[in-house]
Amino acid sequence: MNEKEDSSFISPTQTQLSSLLEHYQNGRLSDAEKLSLEIIQDFPKHQFAWKVLGAVLGTTGRKSEAVDAYQTAVALSPQDVGAHNNLGNTLKALGRLDEAEASYNQAIALKPDYAEAHNNLGNTLKAMGRLDEAEASYNQAIALKPDFAEAHNNLGNTLKALGRLDEALASYNQAIALKPDFVKAHNNLGITLNALGSRESALKHFERSLQLTRGINPVDLYHKSFRHISIAKLDHDIEQFNYIAASGIGIKKFQELAMLYQTVKSEINHTLDTDIIHLSDKHHLLLGDTFNRPIYILEAPALDMSAIGDSLDVNKITEDYFEHEYGLTYIDDFLSPAALKSLREFLLGSTIWFDFFHKGGYMGAYLSEGLASPLVLQIAEDLRKKFPKIFKNHHLTQFWAYKYDSRASEKNNSYKGIQVHADDAAINVNFWITPNSANLDPSSGGLVVYNTEAPLEWGFNRYNKNEQKIREEILKSNQKKTIVPHNENRAVIFNSNLFHETDNIKFKAGYENRRINVTLLFGRRGL
Repeated sequence: MNEKEDSSFISPTQTQLSSLLEHYQNGRLSDAEKLSLEIIQDFPKHQFAWKVLGAVLGTTGRKSEAVDAYQTAVALSPQDVGAHNNLGNTLKALGRLDEAEASYNQAIALKPDYAEAHNNLGNTLKAMGRLDEAEASYNQAIALKPDFAEAHNNLGNTLKALGRLDEALASYNQAIALKPDFVKAHNNLGITLNALGSRESALKHFERSLQLTRGINPVDLYHKSFRHISIAKLDHDIEQFNYIAASGIGIKKFQELAMLYQTVKSEINHTLDTDIIHLSDKHHLLLGDTFNRPIYILEAPALDMSAIGDSLDVNKITEDYFEHEYGLTYIDDFLSPAALKSLREFLLGSTIWFDFFHKGGYMGAYLSEGLASPLVLQIAEDLRKKFPKIFKNHHLTQFWAYKYDSRASEKNNSYKGIQVHADDAAINVNFWITPNSANLDPSSGGLVVYNTEAPLEWGFNRYNKNEQKIREEILKSNQKKTIVPHNENRAVIFNSNLFHETDNIKFKAGYENRRINVTLLFGRRGL
């Protein structure tokens, strides 16, 4: 039986569809999923229910199932351009770029003036390294929709990757003119200005990005990092507040914050310290605007001298790098003593560790969310100047820091950090600033770099997140690797397209013993 055979089924279905749309639009995804499945059970050819199911599955991280739902929706209504576009988005998220390209092209064939599909096609072509074609797609999207801020920003990213920095600058400025609170565009503009040598202007845009994301009136009050929590995150913040208070800064304020966070911690039910838990309304109100906000950031000014150690043998280090089959070396006494001291104080004392969503429970800090400082940008530029044959014309594209939970090591005997992956860059610089006295296993705690490059045709999700495929690729190369043990102020410089992962970590407990790893990325993958 179907809708046409019995009109008594039409009205109930229309009522259900209204409820389905309301559930989805209001974020009640479990209700939307349940209702869409009920409708599909009664009306297996109801295309809209399949579309909503695909959207729900994609939003909740079940991308492969979402593809199946969207493919059914497309099969039921081949003229639905939105379904083709959504299928393309999901395929791209899975790294199935050829299939995503085909879906976007189908949407465009059906509706040539579909600006969003042209923009999404551009994103896919860029991920495939076809930058000239990506540029053309973004320009087409902008021609169709001149006020399309996202397309202007994406065009800027492609122009930057092509080395056309002045044109990229214009695209980012246009994106911001259209959408002044466009966080990603401010961050991208900061990266580009820094590459052009305008460090002060770059810092202003990084600061603007921080304020838009985590300032007094953030653009997204419902961002997951405000509405979720973990015991690992609470433990970190409690330890940091006590550390700041012990340094003599805002003693009463930070002691009271530590006590407040301890109270919240005692009231949260959890299985693992790293479990991500939805923050209750009660606890959200208690923590207020102190949680995951930049309530205290230290100054980290640029130095009058080079931030890179002056005892480094540049010629020997450069020779070592190029003697490696793919490009790799590591050096000690990387930063000058003054730079190391200032950076360590900045990273320990600044409340910029907002990213706690990683599987291992470690915390992340990023340029656009408080990590940017004159010293940080100076380190990147001084490094490029110190080793011109290695870095060539590659500019800084990313700079982040991760702080690892020492207690995880204590409980698990040894602890793995970041899983095997490659990065979207030409050169990777990875260095550590935690004292050696914190490391309980001097033969470990560092980085493992494999003599295996990610195939250039792989998309980001495949070379950065698909551990199974990566392990299979490494196996083809007989798993040859270089293990670099942790050492305070040791830096590993290597081809960023090489697969790499954190080695086993076994550090002492205590806030100042947490392992801090800093990563800088330069240039574009494959160059």
